[in-house]
Amino acid sequence: MANATEASRSYRLELEPQKRSIFVTQLGERGEDDREEEDVNKYPIVKESAGKLIETGLNTMQKTLLLKREVEVDKVTLELQAKRENFQQRMEECEKKRIELQKKQQRMKDRVSKFDKFIQETEAKRRRAIHKYQTELKLKDQKQSEYELLLQQLEELKLVHKELCTKLQKHKKYEDYLMRVLDDIPENYLEVNDSMLRSLMDRHRTLSTTNQALIARVQNMSDQIDTDNQRMEELKYSHDQKKLLINRQLAELQSKQEEVMEANAQLEEEIFSELNSYRDHSEILGRIQMAVNDIADKCHKKHDPALDSMTYIEKLQLIMLFTMDLISVEKMARSMSLGSRTRRKSKSSFSATGSKGSRNNTSMGSNSQKR
Repeated sequence: MANATEASRSYRLELEPQKRSIFVTQLGERGEDDREEEDVNKYPIVKESAGKLIETGLNTMQKTLLLKREVEVDKVTLELQAKRENFQQRMEECEKKRIELQKKQQRMKDRVSKFDKFIQETEAKRRRAIHKYQTELKLKDQKQSEYELLLQQLEELKLVHKELCTKLQKHKKYEDYLMRVLDDIPENYLEVNDSMLRSLMDRHRTLSTTNQALIARVQNMSDQIDTDNQRMEELKYSHDQKKLLINRQLAELQSKQEEVMEANAQLEEEIFSELNSYRDHSEILGRIQMAVNDIADKCHKKHDPALDSMTYIEKLQLIMLFTMDLISVEKMARSMSLGSRTRRKSKSSFSATGSKGSRNNTSMGSNSQKR
């Protein structure tokens, strides 16, 4: 039992307090009471506003609605007029502020332009001052370098002057010597000049130049002679070489001439032998032509063309035809003699001998005709 009681307590259903249900006919009338009553469910019956209810009311008069509309229009007109006046005031204030701002901007621009002009003038002055400073500095450096260069040149000139003075003292003895020479030379030896010493030096310079030119000329002539001798030796050597070459070519040409002469002699012998053989062949050909003419004359018939107008080929053809005719005649004669021999077997030997002699005479005649 105790266990059942504990189980029922552990599974007990706890419910929240239920809200009350209220039907509301007008909205927004209860105010703060509605906020406090959170456990109340409100079910509105009328969902339209009061003005809408008046408009749609069946018993509402048209005049009441018109007055309400006019009141609303007047109210909106007043609000619009107030808004316009407020907007006009604000626009005037904005215009004043804009004018003031433009004046301030103009004053600021003037101040900025003046300040820029002042800055530009100051910058120009600074640049001119810097340029002048740089120019003067460069000029100072240039003058300083020129001064140092002049000092260096002065020192060099002092050294040169000192050296010249030393040389002058050193060559003083030569001047004394030249003066003594002037005293010893004849009066008309030199040209008349302001400085006899200068004339003597010019004379010496001229003679020295002439001497050097003569020495150079002699040297050139000696070199030319050596060159000519060397060239002559080369010409002699080339002449000897050409002479040897010409002699060798002459020997070769002579040997070729001998070979050509031998070949010509051999050719002459061959030509002579050819001429002899040609003569023999010509003689044989003449004999053959004479034999052909003789045989053709014997074989010529009356109805054949003249022998003088016929060529040797035609004459040989004529001889061939005549020989063929003789051969055919001989064959016919032999066939006839053979037939008569078979028919006359019973004749006497005399008649047989006579017929044999006649056949022999006929064959001899045909052979002579062939020949």
